[in-house]
Amino acid sequence: ESRASKLLEIDDRVTAIVGRLKARGFTSPYLRPFVVARVNPIRFSKSTSFDFDQVLQKMLAAASKFNVDRIKQEDIVRAGGAPPDEG
Repeated sequence: ESRASKLLEIDDRVTAIVGRLKARGFTSPYLRPFVVARVNPIRFSKSTSFDFDQVLQKMLAAASKFNVDRIKQEDIVRAGGAPPDEG
């Protein structure tokens, strides 16, 4: 139950961040995965073993400090993959 409540709290914070990004005019189907990737503490880690509870706690902390003012449209476009073919 403790882990589930932390996951729900992370989900709530990510949803709030996505809402703030949308309010700034960002529109992309990749907003949510972009935010989750940004708060993911194991994204660039070379370690292969992680403590689940510590990872959740770090994600909560990162989501709390997430600054939507520092995000640029180019950041989100890069996270969404290659642009669609024209034509």
